[in-house]
Formats: sequence, structure tokens, C-alpha cells
Amino acid sequence: MKINFNQLPLLALACLAFNGCSKNDDGYQIPPQALEITAIAGDSSAIIGKLNAFRQQAGSQLNTVPGASSGRREINWDGIPANLANTNTFPVDFFGATDKTLPDTRKRGLIFTPANAALRVSDNNFADIDPAYSSQFSAFSKNKIFSSVGSNVTEFKFQVPGTDKPAYVSSFGLVFTDVDNADATTVEIYEGDRLIGKFKAPAADKKFSFVGLHTSAKITRVKITSGNKAITAGVTDNANTDLVAMDDFIYSEPKAY
Repeated sequence: MKINFNQLPLLALACLAFNGCSKNDDGYQIPPQALEITAIAGDSSAIIGKLNAFRQQAGSQLNTVPGASSGRREINWDGIPANLANTNTFPVDFFGATDKTLPDTRKRGLIFTPANAALRVSDNNFADIDPAYSSQFSAFSKNKIFSSVGSNVTEFKFQVPGTDKPAYVSSFGLVFTDVDNADATTVEIYEGDRLIGKFKAPAADKKFSFVGLHTSAKITRVKITSGNKAITAGVTDNANTDLVAMDDFIYSEPKAY
């Protein structure tokens, strides 16, 4: 396992999710399954190098059609049609389509859960919910960002792109916008019901935070906690409230589980 010693607090947190951890020669706790964590925060120029390196680790080829056996998938929200932006009804299966008549761009093997989850893609930094958000959030890949509605928790699972077959990935990463509280925003990865690990996003006020996870375990689902409150009219950032939105998702090609 490759260890970045700047990320040892994340590794320690990951160990809590395993039945047991071993120690390397320096005495640091290491999960029994290989796990590499990338966590970096700052403006776009500060994180892009590590983010691009993670892209290569997840899979050098960006896949855009079903049927791949390697490479990676990405979701950046920017191609979402106007009629599905700025509403609370973004389809949970938009990127998990199985209908052969739908375009391949909708067949990326990711399904949000539960089936009635309320989701929103915004092209105005959620300023239509509360004008204060216009200067709080920003898009990493222009010009749309994403959040759950009425909750700060977002969950999804993987399936083989273009099918309804359950799948797993070995790499998953995402960009957060405006993480203020370094303890409030987390990414949990699971194989079925078993927690593989839980990882904190570093803080970067009104900037970006990237968390990328690469493991020998099989990630079948992900749970994201964005800040400590939901994006809601009248609720704004303060000393006790941290509102966080999301942008790019990056993950390895989903394979049959």
C-alpha cells in the first residue's frame, strides 16, 4: 500500500471500519486490504494535479459507451438538460439508464438510492433556493453543481453500464465545494452492507476539496455526508452550520459483482 504521510489521520479513520489492522515498520495502522487515499483542498489550480493523477489511477481511458472492461467513468453534471436543472426531481437513474433507446451518455452505471431520493442539479449555485448561495458555492467543472434536497446525505450504488446487473468499482473520488468543517463532510465506501472505510474531506472555505479512494476491496455503494446541514432556503453558513455541495464524480469502470 502506498502511504501519503500527510494523510495518516484518514488512514487511522479507515482502520476503524475493518475487523483488524496491521502495522508497518513505522508503527502506523494499515487496513488489511490495500487502500490509497488522495485528499487535497484549495482552488482549482491547487487540486487539479492530484485529481488528474487519480483519474489515471482509476483508469486512463474515459469510457463513454457501455461494454468497457477497464478505464473510468465521470459525471460532471454540465450536460444535464435545462429542464432537469434547478428542480428537486432529478431522476435517480439518470446515469444508470438501461433502455436501449436512450443515449449512451446516460449509461454510466450509477444509481442513486433510495428510489424516491430528492436530488437537484443547479446552474446558479443554488441561488434560486437562497440568494446567499450565489457567492458561497462555485463549480469546479463549469457550470453545474449537485446536491441532495432536504438532506445532507447522498447515497448511490453501481451497476454494469447499460444494464441492471449489480457492479463494483475499485476507485471512487469526488469534488466538494465549500467545505468549512473538516469533520463534517465524509465519504463512506461499502461492499454490500460492510463498511470498507469512512474518510473526511479537508476544509477549503469557498474553494474545492477532493477525496479519491483506490482499494483492492470491491466498492458496491457509496454514502456521502455533505456538511452538517441540508441546502435549504434561510439556512446559511455560520460558525455552527456548514453547507457543502458537490461537483465531479470519478470512478473506475463498474464491473459485474
